[in-house]
Amino acid sequence: MITESEKKLLTLLGENPSFPRSNLQHELKYKRASTVSSKMSDLRNSGYIMGPYYHINLNAVGTNHIYNTLAEIQFDPEQYDVVFQLITCIDCWEWIFPTIQGDTLFAFFRSNYPMYLTRLLNILKNAGLITYRSHSSQNRWFVYNPDFFGSIYPDVTNLFEDAALDLTYPERTHDIRWRSIDLKMMQYLQVKTCSMSEIQRIEKRVHGRFWRRSKIKYSIEKIIRAGIAERKHYNISPYPRGKCYAFLLLVEGSGQDVLKFIVNFGKGGRIYKTYTMCKDKGFVWCWATPQVGPELMKGLDNLRPRIQTRCLQLKSAGHGDTLKKSFNEEHFNFEKQQWEFPFKQYEEETKRILEKRKE
Repeated sequence: MITESEKKLLTLLGENPSFPRSNLQHELKYKRASTVSSKMSDLRNSGYIMGPYYHINLNAVGTNHIYNTLAEIQFDPEQYDVVFQLITCIDCWEWIFPTIQGDTLFAFFRSNYPMYLTRLLNILKNAGLITYRSHSSQNRWFVYNPDFFGSIYPDVTNLFEDAALDLTYPERTHDIRWRSIDLKMMQYLQVKTCSMSEIQRIEKRVHGRFWRRSKIKYSIEKIIRAGIAERKHYNISPYPRGKCYAFLLLVEGSGQDVLKFIVNFGKGGRIYKTYTMCKDKGFVWCWATPQVGPELMKGLDNLRPRIQTRCLQLKSAGHGDTLKKSFNEEHFNFEKQQWEFPFKQYEEETKRILEKRKE
């Protein structure tokens, strides 16, 4: 159990990741500023706080375009291991979430040619291993953090209130030459840490190299100044990560209704969500209390026919086959300053695994 002051701390951090420690101390009526840092450390270790991170606009890095592809991949549960292996060898994935039922993977890829990615999935489909649906876009993802004083059940009565959402990234307004260290910093800012001292420690421990603090600082400032890193945020879990009910809502309907739904769903509640749209389809990935399942399904059924929703119950982040990583900087050609993905290599590896399976 967490205290009322810890609930308030988590809610404030979720709303504003740059809240000064002195202001937090005042809001929470702590006698010492060090108490804020101590509480944050405890809550981080308990699985409530991750980050802070930045959203990274890869489409403004380099001279060619990057697309997000979200794929719902279904298969016979007996083929789970081989399907999982085949999906992970398409090494432009950034996260892969299996469902509890073991017959579906939901994967997020980033690449410069979504049609080639579809071709790889078709190889698996033609081999009789999978069926799939895929959706590509260049839209932003958004994060909503929980209000720890709100309802644990998402309100489904005001889902179509007016809502505004700028899905598109700003137009490229610069022509910057990117270096290897810059892309490394983007990876850290996206999914690891914004702390320069922590970056130094990881680089020394994992890669055996020492980067001066001034060098790291210069690269991070360059990335932020260019608008590549934007919308700094914490990922605040409503309950310790391993104890959350993780689910993905796939929403279909008219574009405006879907947009209103994904913005308003869970607002004011004790729920974490990250969400986006691909054309007229909405994707809302959530962490909530395990108690939310049956109540949520009943409420969503009442929204038909205005919108149709499907809920995939996902394995939580504690499972070894739930994977998340940043983009791979090896796919960036620094000489040409453009993205190049080895799709031919992915295809050869896919066919090799399929051939071996026949032996």
